Amino acid sequence: MKSKINRQRVDETLNGEGLQNEGLAIEALEFESLKKILQAENIEELSLAQLAQLFQEEKGMGDFIPDGVCQIDPRNGERIIYNSARARRPHDNRPANSTLTLPEKECLVCQGKTTGVVDVAKLSEGFTFINKNLFPILYPRQGWRTDTPVFPGENKVETEGIPAYGFHFLQWTSSLHNRDWHNMPLADRVVVMQRLAALEKKLLTGATREMPPPQLRDGQEDWRGFVSIIKNYGRLVGGSLIHGHQQIGFSNIMPRRFRDNWRFEQERGEPFAMYLLRKNPPELLLRDYGPAVLLVPYFMRRPFDMMLLLKDGHKRYLHELTEAELTAVADGWHDAIRVILAMMPKLGRETAYNVTTNSGPGAGLYFEFLPYTQEIGGFEHLGLFVCQANPKNISIQIRQFLEQSPGMPLNKIL
Repeated sequence: MKSKINRQRVDETLNGEGLQNEGLAIEALEFESLKKILQAENIEELSLAQLAQLFQEEKGMGDFIPDGVCQIDPRNGERIIYNSARARRPHDNRPANSTLTLPEKECLVCQGKTTGVVDVAKLSEGFTFINKNLFPILYPRQGWRTDTPVFPGENKVETEGIPAYGFHFLQWTSSLHNRDWHNMPLADRVVVMQRLAALEKKLLTGATREMPPPQLRDGQEDWRGFVSIIKNYGRLVGGSLIHGHQQIGFSNIMPRRFRDNWRFEQERGEPFAMYLLRKNPPELLLRDYGPAVLLVPYFMRRPFDMMLLLKDGHKRYLHELTEAELTAVADGWHDAIRVILAMMPKLGRETAYNVTTNSGPGAGLYFEFLPYTQEIGGFEHLGLFVCQANPKNISIQIRQFLEQSPGMPLNKIL
């Protein structure tokens, strides 16, 4: 199936954009290459049925379809999804002796060697776009539906597992290889966040009987399924390609952290984000953006862990945010990632971090920035984290960095 798009509007919007960086050539995906894999200009114009068909018709994806089974640890509710073929993903940041390492300086994204693109938007330089993950952890199988969804309050666990299905997308922050949240203009970062919000809304509001409804206030069932938005950077934390990107999963399976947030609100009577805004010590505040704040949580597990919390606890999803709130979120991502990229080399650590989005019932809306500043040991696997730094000292270091470099690109301050 080829989705209808307004190619003239795409050409007028995106063609002819000069790529400049102080006179130096920039490795990037050219728009002429993008047009060869462009299936839709705007994700909002596609139905979930059309998206499912695009996944099922994607050449090469058939070799990497996940097992489609989820098991649940009966001790704590952790979900485990299986995909045996995912180990065959190519990497451009692995050690040179790895058989899956790409040739030096080869970027599949810049060469346009990706799956079909389903959303694209202009930036001040280049563009941001969304495509299907060729190595999905979730896949829209034929007849995708389960009659036994596991809801937050249920403890029913079966040893044979439950069906797992959905979608797995990639959002490339910029078509320019060396651009990402830490060194992009604010206006561009807002556009990227807006397109991420548009995808989230399409997934949550477009599903009908295929997805279970989350537990919502007042018995509402306006949204169905669970959207997981993450960012992996660095080989040590699951990042396979260096070109800056986010991953978006949409599934019938509720991740454990969503379940934890839901239970928190049931027990405490308020979303977790609102609780932390009240309880976190003021000396751990890093920056106030108006609608959102960046802070070090008082229960910091690893040095330089940070959280970005939206102040309006009634907002649960990105697509519910105003432009001012999206701008605050884009600024928070910008600062937190700049901090990580600056601090990890000073610790003698290979740069690697994860970003997770916590949304939906019980969460409010908050983001966790988790640099790999310490390994996971045996105590941690028992649930006893040993942190090699103090939250107060870390917050002082972060504030000093942010005060000295309030908004300059990282390559200008290091």
